[in-house]
Amino acid sequence: MMMQAKTRILLGMSGGKDSSVTALLLQQKGYEVVGVTFRFFEKENNQDYLTSAQSLAKKLKIDHFIVDKRNEFKNTVIKNFADEYLSGRTPFPCVQCNIHLKWNLLLEEAEKHHCDFIATGHYAQLEKKGSFFYFKNAKDEEKDQTFFFFFLPQSTLQKIILPLGNFLNSEVKQLATDNHFDFLQNQKNSVGACFCSNDYRPFLRALAKERNIEIKKGDFTDETGNFLSYHEGFPYYTVGQRRGLGLTSRKPLYVKRIDAENNRIIVSTKEKTYETTIEISQTNIIDAKDFDTEDPIIAKIHYRKQATPCTVNVLPDNKAIVLLQEPLSAIAKGQSVVFYRNNLVIGGGIIENSH
Repeated sequence: MMMQAKTRILLGMSGGKDSSVTALLLQQKGYEVVGVTFRFFEKENNQDYLTSAQSLAKKLKIDHFIVDKRNEFKNTVIKNFADEYLSGRTPFPCVQCNIHLKWNLLLEEAEKHHCDFIATGHYAQLEKKGSFFYFKNAKDEEKDQTFFFFFLPQSTLQKIILPLGNFLNSEVKQLATDNHFDFLQNQKNSVGACFCSNDYRPFLRALAKERNIEIKKGDFTDETGNFLSYHEGFPYYTVGQRRGLGLTSRKPLYVKRIDAENNRIIVSTKEKTYETTIEISQTNIIDAKDFDTEDPIIAKIHYRKQATPCTVNVLPDNKAIVLLQEPLSAIAKGQSVVFYRNNLVIGGGIIENSH
């Protein structure tokens, strides 16, 4: 009697705890795991993550491949990062990487290695409702990563397996300890730009220099156009920013709007930064019927905060108008807005304007 071949699954391995525990859980469920680690960007040529991933693959006796995609990362994610800041917008590199690189590359490698599914160590769940697949909030609300995946098409969702979605982070840590994964790289949660520090200005300055672009000083003004002081260059600021403005005022001032064309930054007090209408593009809607319901739709404009009920008016050309029931602040062009209903991601888009 012939033994039935195991289902092959390609796992994205970062060299950290989450993807490594994912490999273990997949093996325990009977999958034949094939690991892949993408080289996207290496700060100071640090390759510890590669060593960790290789060590884990050896320990679990799984095939492991390293794929160099640094040029693709530079020409997509880093290029978008510079393009957006230099045009007065605020990029979201994690979303751009997921849209243009990570998931498409996983699918390509899965086909190359004859794998039926792809898996990652993300904290998210998948649920099928009718004929559609949806991302569902993870059990661990603090680690939930569904915000980053609103754009994925159904053809990709039906190929994904996410074992950690039903685990708490504390449970994953315990599994890593119990299985002696002490050799793994101690990775920090990455939200935003994995390729530069929180102070992105030196990195952006170098990118601008490569393009022969000089970032020039300009004017800080109030909402009526009154000059307040000089800023160091509009790409160094984001909507909602308070710290580092160097402005003296009786009340704290925040960046309300960036006028890139005139190299001008408009500031105001906190209460004047709140807005209720968002215009978005590149909209991905799973099922239009999800928006025609009495159940509340929740809009999130930041990874772990800024959520409020809303109404979504879907327009032609993948555009939409979002009407917030409660005003939100720091709504920046280039960032994402993601829609949830009953803990399911039902769509999202890229912010183009707000008022």
